[in-house]
Amino acid sequence: MTDTTAAFKRQCRRLSWSYFGYFAVLALMVPYLGVYLDALGFESRQIGELIAISTLCRIIGPPVWASVGDRLGRLLPLIRAGVVASLVLLLALTQLESYTSVALMLGLISFFWSAILPQLEVVTLGSLGAQQHLYSRIRMGGSIGFIIVALITAEILAWGGKQSFPLVAAVLLLPLLIAVSLLQEPSSHTASHGDIDEEKFWRRVRRRPFVMFMLSTLLLQISFAPFYAFFALYLNQLGYAPMAVGGLIALGVAAEVVMFMVAGRTVVRYPVRYLLMFCLAVTAIRWALLAQFAGSLLWLVGIQLIHAFSFALHHSAAMRFVHRYFPAAQHSRGQAIYVSICFGGGGALGAWLAGLTWQQGAGAETTFMFAAFATLLGFFAAAAIPRD
Repeated sequence: MTDTTAAFKRQCRRLSWSYFGYFAVLALMVPYLGVYLDALGFESRQIGELIAISTLCRIIGPPVWASVGDRLGRLLPLIRAGVVASLVLLLALTQLESYTSVALMLGLISFFWSAILPQLEVVTLGSLGAQQHLYSRIRMGGSIGFIIVALITAEILAWGGKQSFPLVAAVLLLPLLIAVSLLQEPSSHTASHGDIDEEKFWRRVRRRPFVMFMLSTLLLQISFAPFYAFFALYLNQLGYAPMAVGGLIALGVAAEVVMFMVAGRTVVRYPVRYLLMFCLAVTAIRWALLAQFAGSLLWLVGIQLIHAFSFALHHSAAMRFVHRYFPAAQHSRGQAIYVSICFGGGGALGAWLAGLTWQQGAGAETTFMFAAFATLLGFFAAAAIPRD
């Protein structure tokens, strides 16, 4: 499949729509899960624990799905199964209210949800072949989906009630199911399980460049956890209107879209190490500003614009690092390690810590200053990545 064929262009459009559908759902599930749990009557410590439990399943899920994908030799069936299972489980969540049952259901949803994005990333990079610079444009479809849903979600939940969260998420999953059903499996997305040298893979994982890269990204995700868990709830507590909350969340992703338009060329032009360091430095500033100036709408606008670097540029640089660091036969495993440890482990640990320090909003300043400190440590970890 080459970039000149109609099939390649069609696959690129479908990949972009798949990202659109995935992140449209994420625009509801990430910022508003804390709001939903608060509406069920859980206190901040319990909210942190529930989000941590959910996030922990992102550690277990990616390696399991990657291993299944290696043996199966196909990734699209896993993606489709993840979408269908998530939809069914979200519908089941509408009937649950106790701490234990909600924790179990959120864990199951997270486990099946984790089958989608890592495999979709591998399918995308495998479909692009030598045209890796197109990744950022395709991934931008996800940012657009996030913006659209983020703008309307606060109003939908205000109209239908915060407890309508699982039902709205299930409805949003339908377009994603259609999009991934139309994708074609790339011929070179992965090697068979027998072609993977386990010893060489783990030797590569243990090397200093990857360890420092993982540590820096882990610390970044720890810092993001209070933002994901409590930002929308925090703005509600500060008296911001639902449309303002949705608008601020969407603004951050709009900045992300602009960055994705140029990130493809940027990550090729500059060393990944320096890009990671820069993104971590400005993100530390972002959390420190959020700790001090959340009551000012003008400051919040500037803080949200930094999301272009905190996520979009950092993610593009990280994807380039992982894709170049591992050979083709190890891409799926490399993605799984990256997603499970950094996003799963970092997100879970950060959510648990944020739940302890948040104290129904009274500890917001302390929580975000801790996030700034974690990101600063991540900066030094990125600086320790060897230059070559």
